[in-house]
Amino acid sequence: MSSDLIRWLLDLDIIPAGAEGVHLAWERPWPGWMWALLTVFAAVYAGWSYSRLDGRRRGRALLAVGRFLLIMLALALVSGPMLELPRETKEEDWVLVLLDRSASMTIADLQRADGRQTRDAQLRETLSAHRETWTALDEERRIVWLGFDRGAFDLAPADTDDVVTLEEPAGRRTRLSTSLEQAIQRAAARPLSGIVVFSDGRTSDPPTRALIRRLQADRVPVNVVPLGSDAAVGDLAIRRVDAPDRAFVRDKVPVRLELDQLGAEALARGATVKLIDEVTGEVLDTAEIDPSDPGADLMLTAKPMLAGEATWQVVIDVADEDLIPENNRRSFQIELIDRPLKVLYVDGYPRWEYRFVKDLIVLEESIESSVMLLSADRDFAQEGNLPITRLPRSPEEFAEYDVIIIGDVPGTFFSPDQLEMMRATVAERGAGLLWMGGERSTPNTYAGTALADLLPMRGSLSLPPLGEPVNIVPTELATRLGVLRLATNDEIGWPADLVSERQPWSRLRYVQRIEPSRLKPAAEPLAQTLQPIGDVQYPVVVHMRYGSGQTIYVATDEVWRWRFGRGSRLPEQFWLQMIRMLGRDRIVGGGSEPVLLTVTPHRLSTAQPMQIDLRLLDAQLAERGVDGVAAVIEDADGRVIADVDLQRLDGDTARFVATYLPEVSGVLTVRIVAPALRDLDLRTTVEVFQPDDELRCPETDHALLASLATETGGRVLAPDEIPLLTDPALSLLPNRSVRTETSITESIWDTPLVLMLVLVLLTAEWIGRKVMRLA
Repeated sequence: MSSDLIRWLLDLDIIPAGAEGVHLAWERPWPGWMWALLTVFAAVYAGWSYSRLDGRRRGRALLAVGRFLLIMLALALVSGPMLELPRETKEEDWVLVLLDRSASMTIADLQRADGRQTRDAQLRETLSAHRETWTALDEERRIVWLGFDRGAFDLAPADTDDVVTLEEPAGRRTRLSTSLEQAIQRAAARPLSGIVVFSDGRTSDPPTRALIRRLQADRVPVNVVPLGSDAAVGDLAIRRVDAPDRAFVRDKVPVRLELDQLGAEALARGATVKLIDEVTGEVLDTAEIDPSDPGADLMLTAKPMLAGEATWQVVIDVADEDLIPENNRRSFQIELIDRPLKVLYVDGYPRWEYRFVKDLIVLEESIESSVMLLSADRDFAQEGNLPITRLPRSPEEFAEYDVIIIGDVPGTFFSPDQLEMMRATVAERGAGLLWMGGERSTPNTYAGTALADLLPMRGSLSLPPLGEPVNIVPTELATRLGVLRLATNDEIGWPADLVSERQPWSRLRYVQRIEPSRLKPAAEPLAQTLQPIGDVQYPVVVHMRYGSGQTIYVATDEVWRWRFGRGSRLPEQFWLQMIRMLGRDRIVGGGSEPVLLTVTPHRLSTAQPMQIDLRLLDAQLAERGVDGVAAVIEDADGRVIADVDLQRLDGDTARFVATYLPEVSGVLTVRIVAPALRDLDLRTTVEVFQPDDELRCPETDHALLASLATETGGRVLAPDEIPLLTDPALSLLPNRSVRTETSITESIWDTPLVLMLVLVLLTAEWIGRKVMRLA
């Protein structure tokens, strides 16, 4: 079709010159049988039309042939002759590749020879290792690279040797079903060969049944490449360590821990917490973590023997793999002071409790004691490491003691000045005061004196006995302060024998009745009766802060009974732990904060309210009559996001509470801004996370991915099986490309060539008829 003459004769304008494969076609094609019938008809008609005319037979035959050709030409023109150049277009099918870009991809749970590998590193390694496969696939199909977390989004093409450009995974949640639906929407009205999903399977939005049915109906297979470890791996972390800044040598120093658990498998095979001296490597104490309650506070106790600055480390020893080993250690500094704890003990008469406590503090190497017994004869030599013949008479003399123990002593035995000096020693110098209640004088004879302020009860100080033997149990406060932790050979905590009614020796026969409603606002029980008496559990050991110091009131003098059949171990721990706690506050520089600010729970979601609780532990602060406390909530950048007013709890002048529903996630700070408490700089933090934050559950969910692949006719591929995507025998990505015919045609029934043929045939017949004289 390159000749100009031919193109003119056929009047070709659209079909390009030199095109190959041009052939004759028909606008109105007739079936073969019709053409055969019309051909016979044309031949019969042409022969018949000249069969009866005069003339030579040969001439009439030629004229009949000419008419036959003319009739056939007319029939061909009616059928619409045209020239056709075959052409077709191919619409490539799409392959959607979805790459998980959520924060769970940062979890390093794959064990490699050179250490742990994150799921994101595994993804990048897999894509890079099979670059040739992706290149070959891209030549046959169109690959659409999409990232996804809460939804699907486009990924930028690679400007280097990478297959695709990947930013760091940062999505806080994964919505797999939503992401698949959005990806399919992008391929709407286009042939879709299949979907390839790279993910760890962790999602808050698993594929819905409607989505599965849609994929099945469209015959779109979803091939999945699971990332991360098949084995569930959890994480244990040390959230907080509370330990004193200073402690005595040979003192039992309490270290309280708060732990975090991420994932259900964090304690699948058990874990132990150790307290270690970093310099010597000595293990100071150990404790097993309870798998049923891994978030419970743990208490470790160490007895240091060397003075000076020490660095201790708390270590979680996990029997199985742990996701983030770095958060299993926490170091802290502690100053150890090599001087004995100085105790002044005054009692009225040699009761059994006096005899035991006196021997205890005299024999204890870490204590220097001065003991005065009032009922002793004039010639009786008072006992103690530092024996005295009279009570201190000046503030300086009282200041020599870290702890003062007052037994069943009449308040009138002390002068008003001495009572005021002891009150000031506690309130201003941070000393501790330990009361040992008795049947004769304590506490009733201290009503109206300066030391009445240091008693935890208000109103009448005449305390009748409960009237029946009772067992006692420690409260949560005792655990937090590290006291009343009685260790036996096989258990640590509160021995089962002490709560057994079958053990008569464990029951205290004389306990003073302290009505819970008569406790001062800053007073809190450390131990209470196990058996309710008239539906009331009465406090037996009560703690209260007062100024810079602390006071503890013990409403019984029968702890010595616990020695029955067991020796002195239990009562020794009972008394020594409280004495040491009171004395430790003195060297810490005033002890614990006079105000306790807590938020519960300390980890919550944005859909969960938190309670802010402020307790005035200092009786002097509680007596100021504060009606409300203002606080602010700050985000991680220090911006104030909410103002909160804490209101006084009904019936409790020392406790203020408020409820707040966080709307943002992250680490929030609750800070007290009330003018009366601003100098204390009270603040605490709380972690708020989104309800579907997948990092709260770091395990992979490969089973979900396998189910998705099975239901849609896809396959689960290991990272090294990516080349199988191009294997025609497996047909993991079936060919769904669409070929469309777009042939070029030009009609030729009205061309010069056809006109010339018609004229030639008509002219030839007319001339023949003239020659044969038939016209």
